[in-house]
Amino acid sequence: MSNEEKQEKGFTRRTFIKGAALGTVGIAAAGILAGCGDDQTAAPGNETGAGENLPSFLKPPPPIPESEITETITADVIVIGGGMSGLCAAMSAAEEGAKVILLEKTNQVNFRGNDYGAIDSKMQLQINNRVDKMAAVQEIMRYNAYKGDQRVVRLWADHSGKVADWIMAKAEKYGCKPKPVPIDETVTPGTTVRGFATLSFRMDPSEVALNDAPKGTDPWTASMRYALKQGCIDAGVDIRYKMPAVRLVRENNNTGRVTAVIAGEKGAYKKFVGTKGIILCSGDYNADKEMREYYIPSTKYIHANMFEMVNGPINTGDGHKMAMWIGAAIDEWPHAPMYFDFAVPGAPILADALMRQPWLSVNSQGLRYCNEELPYAYLCNAQRQQPDNIRWNVWDSKWPEEAPSFKVVACKDMRTNFHNPENVKQYIEKGYIRSAETLEELAEKMKVPKDNFLATVQRYNELARKGVDEDFGKRAACLTTIEKPTFYAAPLGTALLVTLGGLKINPNLQVLDTENKVIPGLYAAGNASGSYYANDYCVSLPGNSHGRAFTFGYLAGKNVVKLG
Repeated sequence: MSNEEKQEKGFTRRTFIKGAALGTVGIAAAGILAGCGDDQTAAPGNETGAGENLPSFLKPPPPIPESEITETITADVIVIGGGMSGLCAAMSAAEEGAKVILLEKTNQVNFRGNDYGAIDSKMQLQINNRVDKMAAVQEIMRYNAYKGDQRVVRLWADHSGKVADWIMAKAEKYGCKPKPVPIDETVTPGTTVRGFATLSFRMDPSEVALNDAPKGTDPWTASMRYALKQGCIDAGVDIRYKMPAVRLVRENNNTGRVTAVIAGEKGAYKKFVGTKGIILCSGDYNADKEMREYYIPSTKYIHANMFEMVNGPINTGDGHKMAMWIGAAIDEWPHAPMYFDFAVPGAPILADALMRQPWLSVNSQGLRYCNEELPYAYLCNAQRQQPDNIRWNVWDSKWPEEAPSFKVVACKDMRTNFHNPENVKQYIEKGYIRSAETLEELAEKMKVPKDNFLATVQRYNELARKGVDEDFGKRAACLTTIEKPTFYAAPLGTALLVTLGGLKINPNLQVLDTENKVIPGLYAAGNASGSYYANDYCVSLPGNSHGRAFTFGYLAGKNVVKLG
């Protein structure tokens, strides 16, 4: 792009540096934004016109007049968000004797996912699976390029086992059966890192858990959801549905303690006072396009937002925004996304296990460009550097025997999720998969240069017969020839599951301001919290995102009662 083109698009060296500086310091200007204190006035130092060039989500909405607050409700602890971390926080605090109110913006508790990572749970120790905690912490720190706070990351390693035991006891009480995930279902052969393989556990659901879950919820999520929800109810947590949080209340012109949150809809606002504290468990911001692309510019190139496809536009960064409006700091820009090679560009479906096997991948020029068995995010990062952001996966009719032999795990697993050939036929009919009896015809359907494509396949077949990937280093077991008709090709794209940037916290889960000072009375857990991930999600530790969510929720509940 020429300088003239960049200027036409509003992109100059000056604007780039300005935008990068704002993000890199965690939006230092957020510390002087107007907030929601007792008198609802602007924060100290906020000048007239300041923030005009900031994105809209960093501009606080007009103050909410006291006259519009219809009711004030007081409890010891107010938890914002009914996801995994919020439910754990609320239940944990309630079990300490606190009066707890949980505010959820929708009409049900919300989270999804199957694997829950912990270290030294009773279940793991029973099968003699021991993990080096420091090695696990260092693996996460390596992924985040040491942008995270190692003291915060250590919390998960040190406490996740006991919190997992706490959850599993609840699950068993409600008829759900926890079970460890075997090593060969969580880690692809050749990618095991320092014995981290069996961190995860899952749950078989009870009938009541399945019946209670929203339509379309997978069984493993249903069991965890029911166990945590019912645990909150039994602990006396007051769950308020359809109660979106809109503003935090901080004393002394946004320099003092966070005392309350205003929630509800215009015309029926309620103020919820937390005498011991407020815990933000409001999830990520993937459903706010402006915020998502501001903190993670690469999301401009995603093909599907998986969370929105599953749950709709729920997670809009409400907790992040409210906290920044009163001076909280956020992780350094750019934030970490959780990417999967799961989308089919131009199609209203997510790619299935067959399409996503480590077959030969080529770009729009018909050229191979990466090791196809890389972790999800790495594949997405590599694809994004290619012309037209295109990735074609190519295979032949030997797939029923070859795909299961790769032993690729999780949502690429062809052993426990063996694809029905009839579905392949339907995908071909709908155009999601291209098929042909010759490679020349397949190249035409893919609209890639025929000579490049044929040369690429020829070279790939040579490497497959040698059993050594001299070009990109792919595991020999995943090198299979493309020579037996029918030939297949599927376009794959980047799917975003969640965003992983959050509010800066200390090891007590207390939210920090832009000077790294504690904001009294305010805590954060789950994807609303930061100081943990950067760059990419650490896929070598199965289930560690969920593990962080339940561990930090539990600890935040204990800390808010203890520390206030």
